[in-house]
Amino acid sequence: MKKTIVLVAMLAALTACSSLNKNNVNLQEKYKVDTVAMKNWEETFSTVIIGESELEDWYGADQPISYLARNQKLDQKQVKFLDSLKTKGEITEADQEQFNSILEKTVKKLPREYYLKDENFKDPAGLAKYMVTQSYVRMANPSNHIANEVATKEEWAEIVEFSKKSDLSEKEIKRFRKLLNKFIKRGEFFDSKSWYFVEVSPRVVQVNDIYKKKEKTKLEKNNINAKALYLAYSEYFSKLEKWDD
Repeated sequence: MKKTIVLVAMLAALTACSSLNKNNVNLQEKYKVDTVAMKNWEETFSTVIIGESELEDWYGADQPISYLARNQKLDQKQVKFLDSLKTKGEITEADQEQFNSILEKTVKKLPREYYLKDENFKDPAGLAKYMVTQSYVRMANPSNHIANEVATKEEWAEIVEFSKKSDLSEKEIKRFRKLLNKFIKRGEFFDSKSWYFVEVSPRVVQVNDIYKKKEKTKLEKNNINAKALYLAYSEYFSKLEKWDD
């Protein structure tokens, strides 16, 4: 019995290693990572990160290397190794394995969900006023979509009450934040027609492309709705990368 358990554990470990190696090879083949690409690692990492990101916000909608440095996605030891490749005469097989390992680990750190924190509000009272005002506009827009299709009557009534105030208390901000986080968990939150009223841009197209997938993961659903909320009211929120995970 013990031998069987040990054998199963060994097979599981081998499968995991095999899967990891396969992923490394896939990235290397997909992006044609040769020795020249390894020596130009910043450009290579940028290309791969942009290509593997569901949203540009996964790398801060910024230069990917700057984002990695700012968020400590690459440690100094890894950067030192990658920099050493620039002047190295011959790239060894061990170098390639280490490069692929760092690249794979970095890509795995990219996916994330987004939820509002209280401090992500710039002007919560102003946001409530804007949402309510926009909800009366006849043309389809995010606010009247949320009011009519996403929020319950009771939930929307709370937002209407918030809109009547010049400032919100900490308790009210917390409640407002909880309401919005509830909304972005709902499948009916995003509506392309309503969001194109806000802007017709690659950012909205990107969200809509993910939305059109027949089978969406929990992560994709969150990314669609969180990004949609941000795009609809970007003046009232901090950047998406600063939201809670």
